[in-house]
Amino acid sequence: IKLLLQEGINNFYCEVIGEGRENERLILAANQMGLDNLVNFVGSVPHQEIRGYYKEADIYLQYSIQEGFCNAVLEAQAMGLLSIVSDAEGLPENVLHGRTGWVVPKRSPGLLAKKIEHVLGTSDEKLNQIRENAMARVKKEFNLEKQSQKFHSFFN
Repeated sequence: IKLLLQEGINNFYCEVIGEGRENERLILAANQMGLDNLVNFVGSVPHQEIRGYYKEADIYLQYSIQEGFCNAVLEAQAMGLLSIVSDAEGLPENVLHGRTGWVVPKRSPGLLAKKIEHVLGTSDEKLNQIRENAMARVKKEFNLEKQSQKFHSFFN
């Protein structure tokens, strides 16, 4: 966020949903960088309320250092959110780089900022194609019937 501000991109607001052992450190870092008015640490949110946050967002970021397969990324894509994720473990399975969203190397905030800037400068036509690709992929590849078949195959 600080890097985006340094590039003159300042018409955004960021909400961080969730909690963890790094939460206090992140809040302190945001405060020390003067980002209090741009970042809101929401904390833990009941699953039934997450959809409201997705509806208000333009971009979903899952910039994890470690992450397994992430259902939240699938939910965001299913709702048509542009998704940018790190290359941590399972996340590249969630997002097909350049087709259903973007994958950025973890621990590379400069590359993440550049990717966000790139997405903001992408044509609406291209962004809508990525949204449509993501929604179609989630519907086709991650539906209950297909997942049930995969579990059945795995255990047999």
